[in-house]
Amino acid sequence: MRTTRLRAGLTLLAAAVLVPAATLTATLTATAGPAKPFVQGTATVPAYDYDNAIHEKVQVDVPKLDGDANGVTDQITVDIIRPGEAARAGVDVPVIIQASPYYAGDPASYFDGVGVRQVYGSWLDNYFVPRGYAVAFVDMPGTFRSTGCSDVGANLEVQGTKAVIDWLNNRTTAHTTDGSPATADWSTGKAGMIGVSWNGTIANSVASTGVRGLETIVPIAAISSWYDYTRGFGVPFYDEYMGFLHDYVSNDASPRCVAMTDEIEHASDTPTGSYIKWWDPRNYRLDASKVRASVYVVHGLGDENVKTRQFGEWWDELAQRNVPRKIFLHQGVHLDGFSFRDEWVNKLHPWFDHWLQGLDNDVMKTPQATIQREDGSFVDEARWPAAGARQTTLKLSKASGAKAGGLSIAAASSDPISFTGTSKESEDTVVLDPTTPRIDRAVFLSDELEKAVRVSGTGKVSVRVKVDKVAAGIKARLVDYGTANRYVNVTNVPDTRVCWGDGNTLDTGCYAKTQINTAVSDTSVVIRTLADVGHYKSLYTKESLRSDRWYDLTFELNADDVVFGAGHRLGLVLTVEPDNPSVPFTGATITLDPTRSSLTLPLTGYTAALQTVDAPRSRVSSNRLAQPEPEKNPVELMKQMVEASR
Repeated sequence: MRTTRLRAGLTLLAAAVLVPAATLTATLTATAGPAKPFVQGTATVPAYDYDNAIHEKVQVDVPKLDGDANGVTDQITVDIIRPGEAARAGVDVPVIIQASPYYAGDPASYFDGVGVRQVYGSWLDNYFVPRGYAVAFVDMPGTFRSTGCSDVGANLEVQGTKAVIDWLNNRTTAHTTDGSPATADWSTGKAGMIGVSWNGTIANSVASTGVRGLETIVPIAAISSWYDYTRGFGVPFYDEYMGFLHDYVSNDASPRCVAMTDEIEHASDTPTGSYIKWWDPRNYRLDASKVRASVYVVHGLGDENVKTRQFGEWWDELAQRNVPRKIFLHQGVHLDGFSFRDEWVNKLHPWFDHWLQGLDNDVMKTPQATIQREDGSFVDEARWPAAGARQTTLKLSKASGAKAGGLSIAAASSDPISFTGTSKESEDTVVLDPTTPRIDRAVFLSDELEKAVRVSGTGKVSVRVKVDKVAAGIKARLVDYGTANRYVNVTNVPDTRVCWGDGNTLDTGCYAKTQINTAVSDTSVVIRTLADVGHYKSLYTKESLRSDRWYDLTFELNADDVVFGAGHRLGLVLTVEPDNPSVPFTGATITLDPTRSSLTLPLTGYTAALQTVDAPRSRVSSNRLAQPEPEKNPVELMKQMVEASR
């Protein structure tokens, strides 16, 4: 066993060192039961040897559910690692659960000769097991070694995974690989769920059932509505995507599961892109009122895979119901919070200690939000959205002789503005050089800001448009025009190695250090949101458009938190987009009535410069984008999801 580990800000103890009883919290010393050597003061510390940990595999029965229609109750495979010393001393431990549909991709070397997992490929087990936690990896229904069928976010998936929480609390049965009954008599019954991407999505969904025993969830880059994950206000992002997702993760162990791929795709109604009742079980926001668990949201503000609307609307629903919560927002794309190492671990550790170990460490009295600013630095804030942020409506205008349209609180008269799209989606380069006239966009710029202005939360766009074809999509990009040193990415530092907790030769728990990279740029696309004009009435109905009619369309922007610095300009760039990938699109021209259109943003800061109508009459320099074009290939996006979940 390692007796030392590198970790900034924490003191790691050798496993052989027992914490003196005098250092235990008053609460714990007053509680009947065996001593907990992993508790020192109000924090857990490494006190158990990873080499002595118990590795086991159990199969949990899902009551009254036979998703694969084979006449046998579905069984969910769970890999567990827990401290051996705690088991021998009769110390019950809570469980950190990471459920996933991706474990079939783990190499065979992760398992011993009888299929018991020996390597978890995660820092969670190395770090938390020595601190008095069990860690459980769950094969979601219909994936890898679990029976049943995946149904991409709906009841089969949710109920099957929920059964693991029920088993930990003696509400359902399980057995070992030899058929012997398996009980969780080593568990306190308290469980937390954590995961990235689909692994975090299942945490949201199980929490939305209100299952007792699930004390906290940590959804990272997670989905809260599968409709909004696969569509942008009626525009499917990809053709036949729900079927693709099912086929990707399904173990195809039964004919029923194979047949479900086509059934799911057909039911999702890609040709219209409309919302139907079929999506309700996959929309966890509808059941936010049932959430009993605390929630620690983690999301990248640059995530164009699981877009920021997913956390924004989930957060709003939780806030309305006063769910205990925190949020960690970084500038990255589809990433785990662990990409930022100490910054994240120092937040997560006391969170789990409080909600799973019951330690009175005042974690809920610390700032609610941690936000990575545009230059890569992290700040803690009392709440999110930012205090003082108010929905502020900016009017669109186009003054005679101006180089671009205006964007201001004050209204101005303006003639209609037309812009044309082709059969292809536009790219972010469309926002560059905004004062040069182009037929493929409509640009609206604020005056130069005298002082910084911040957007914090969810805004919306309202447009009145005519379209010369029967269908068209429209994309709104919110742009920060102004030179600054901005976050680019986070990467591993070559030839470095830091160990997070304990480990062994098979599962070291050691990873490269990471570094945040920045670069100077003069343009940053901070929000991208797509909508179908044909869904102007409702997401439930797609209408064919007439060229002689004006249509009013309002759609919410993806959530964000961005500071526009002094001397910068806010920009709104509108483009014409294909409305549906399954239907041929040859391009269209949209005519916009600026006097009946607006941009509403949750603003805080010095907004005086937004009071003026004046639009730029000289060139606004813009030729260096802060970020590359977002990935649009669904196969590559799935690779992102799998890699982020590891």
